[in-house]
Amino acid sequence: MSDSSATVTERSPDLILARLHLRLGSLSLARAELETLAGKDMLDAEGVLDLAEVRWRTGDITGAGEAAALVIDDDDGPVLALVVAAEAAAARDRPTEARRLAAKALAKPGASIDAIFAGMPRSPAWPPDPAAPPPSPTTMFDGPHPGRGSAPRSTPSTRQRAPATEPADVPGILPPTTDPDAESSAGLWDADLAAAAEAEASSAAAVDATLPTGEEALDMGRAALDAGDVSGAVLQLALVLRIAPALAPAVIDLVGDHHEPGLAIVRGDAYRLVGRELDARRAYADATRSSSEPPSDPPAEGDPA
Repeated sequence: MSDSSATVTERSPDLILARLHLRLGSLSLARAELETLAGKDMLDAEGVLDLAEVRWRTGDITGAGEAAALVIDDDDGPVLALVVAAEAAAARDRPTEARRLAAKALAKPGASIDAIFAGMPRSPAWPPDPAAPPPSPTTMFDGPHPGRGSAPRSTPSTRQRAPATEPADVPGILPPTTDPDAESSAGLWDADLAAAAEAEASSAAAVDATLPTGEEALDMGRAALDAGDVSGAVLQLALVLRIAPALAPAVIDLVGDHHEPGLAIVRGDAYRLVGRELDARRAYADATRSSSEPPSDPPAEGDPA
């Protein structure tokens, strides 16, 4: 008797584990696993969709849009892919494309856009989130409400009105200041704060301009490693882990089984970024053993090498 059940293609355990980490909220670990599998060309269609989602939820909207485009054919595909593609189009200042993809996603039967966003910010291409709090109404008068125990504001009667030049002495309430020097000092203070913030932003932009990108530092580290410059490779690869932590799997593959202490430290840092703490400790132990080995004595003169 033949089995009438449909043949189900078994997925790789690595893909199943990465999806489990994604659903449990371990976004950094899930992204490191999926990026590693993508580098090895081991992603199926569902894995590509998981990669698009984890990039989107970790703030890489450009990379998320590139992954989502792989599973969208003629503006049609899974609801999640359409959502990510619409957000990516909105981030690229393409509102018409974003609205078209959003309409496609909303037209899908059983599509739950609110559940997909799960509180994440959404572009204007989508209807407003019904769970978001309504904007606070503006008020015409913004006076403070007297607290418990405070004396109410006294109002002079029409028969005995207080002089206009001297405010009424009300306990607990200070009269408003009308000192022009104080107002000018406040304006100068605001101008100084704005100038300081602008100067700090300019300095930050100048510093960022001198830093290489993660991919550039990775290429320089690879070139240094090929040339036998271990110290240069350690410097560049350590910089990769600090500029672009998502490239930690690529650093692990590049370092490989090198046992130099500096490269072992870099390998341990990369393992720790992807959540493999035991492997990180093993790499640190390798670095300790390598650095504690005594140097070999040079051969004496006249002795064969």
